[in-house]
Amino acid sequence: MGLEFAGATLRRRIGRRLGRGVITLLLVLGAFVALFPIYYTAATALKTPKGYALSRFAPPREPTLENFRVQFRRFAVLRLILNSVITTVGGVVLCTVAALMVAYAVTKVRFPARNLVFAFLVGTLVIPFPTIMVPVYQTALDLRLVNQYHGLILAYTAFGLPLGVYLLGAYFRGIPDEIMEAARIDGASHWQTIWLVMFPISRPAVAALGIINSVWMWNDLLLPLLILPGARQTTLMVAVTSQRNNLEVNIPIISAGLTIAIVPILIVYLLFQRQLIKGMTAGAVK
Repeated sequence: MGLEFAGATLRRRIGRRLGRGVITLLLVLGAFVALFPIYYTAATALKTPKGYALSRFAPPREPTLENFRVQFRRFAVLRLILNSVITTVGGVVLCTVAALMVAYAVTKVRFPARNLVFAFLVGTLVIPFPTIMVPVYQTALDLRLVNQYHGLILAYTAFGLPLGVYLLGAYFRGIPDEIMEAARIDGASHWQTIWLVMFPISRPAVAALGIINSVWMWNDLLLPLLILPGARQTTLMVAVTSQRNNLEVNIPIISAGLTIAIVPILIVYLLFQRQLIKGMTAGAVK
């Protein structure tokens, strides 16, 4: 019996260690897959065309900043960054405000067909954007939103609202209704309840939504191409990716532009990654 018990214990320990080893290996592979494109882009940006042709994946032997200087000479990079900041910040703020109000309405305000409204909004997430590109562009033309910052901000808000309502709605459902009732007894209106009660409680979810939308809006190509086709109003990512069509295909120079475009949003993610993780998991443990 003693030998059998010891053998079973040993097998369990080996099984646990093998399981941890497999999980660790999968995490390392996942990290490699996620980080390698960033490394490849940054390393390529520091190579000369000759160095890139000799070795595409090795670190740069003679790092150079000439590719970055070329990008700043070709484009008004600071202007492009300003365009991206205006549209991204505006889109994130307006989308978050709208998502807060709609999520509160469909989860905490009793009105007919509120579940149907919620299901309709969430259902729009499965609609492929290419299928509605033409109506979106025609609507923007009719409303005179083309080549206007607020046109792209409104478009970002409309397309980001379903995901925002879904995330915040799931979080709001975990907040006891007694908190809302207490606020109403104290004479708070719906508007005051949203901003004085719901918003402080749901800050982790709001932060997660803001980070997700920031990454999407900063890197988006289709909506800026539709709404801001003009060269002066275009965003940084659109200007960088358009080089492949408009200029010679110089991979190190294009990589330098992509590196410039990646750095701001990467900094935002690194600064707020804890809030993102907390917001994505908060609703699951309520």
